Amino acid sequence: MEHVAAFMLLVGCSGDISVCKEIAVPVPAYETVAECRQELPLQIRLSGTSDKHVYGACKEVSEEVFEQSATLDWSVSRDGQLSITFDAEPSLVASR
Repeated sequence: MEHVAAFMLLVGCSGDISVCKEIAVPVPAYETVAECRQELPLQIRLSGTSDKHVYGACKEVSEEVFEQSATLDWSVSRDGQLSITFDAEPSLVASR
């Protein structure tokens, strides 16, 4: 699959990483993963959250995911690694 864009996700967590939530970013989509990764440290600093830990990651978005509805799943490991997965949802077509 050809790379189309990149998506940035920030997550804020409690001290023991038992409670985490997404943090809104002003620009979640980028033209390249490199551009997203370059902006990531700045966006983490500017997040304005009071969470004890802030984690961020950039993920390639394939053309399939970009053009269809998709679900975004993320998790934070105990060692602070944020992982992101996209699952393209099948297109439903109604017919008579």
